[in-house]
Amino acid sequence: MTYRKDWGQPQVGPMGFMGTKKVIGRTVALTAADLVTGNTVGAFKVPAGFTVTGGYFVMTDMDSGAALLLSVGDAVLGTRFLSSDTGGQAGATKTAFTTPVDGTNLYFLYTVDTEILITCTLQGAASVAGTMKVYLEGFMAQ
Repeated sequence: MTYRKDWGQPQVGPMGFMGTKKVIGRTVALTAADLVTGNTVGAFKVPAGFTVTGGYFVMTDMDSGAALLLSVGDAVLGTRFLSSDTGGQAGATKTAFTTPVDGTNLYFLYTVDTEILITCTLQGAASVAGTMKVYLEGFMAQ
């Protein structure tokens, strides 16, 4: 398993008033080496006090076959927001959290600064470099 950090400073802090909607995220470049089973890419950090209310993920076609599976989460739960999703097989836009997957994703509160991770849960037959837009919606609870 390989880890690669794709983000840099500055990161979002607890700016603004409590309860004001925030969208945190960015476009993450994924290399062919990132798209190997078990490899993880650090996308960005969410600040302590951030409560997640939704998410959007836009993937380019990163697999000439039909096997690539990607997950988005954090170090505690790598599938917190997207679990072994097929969107990178042909390129797709995914919306998360219209209903909570396991009852803990919707209104999940981060109590410490936490890195959001993209993990390749199954590599494609012929993976190619691409991008994944990862955006989390939420508000500062503190």
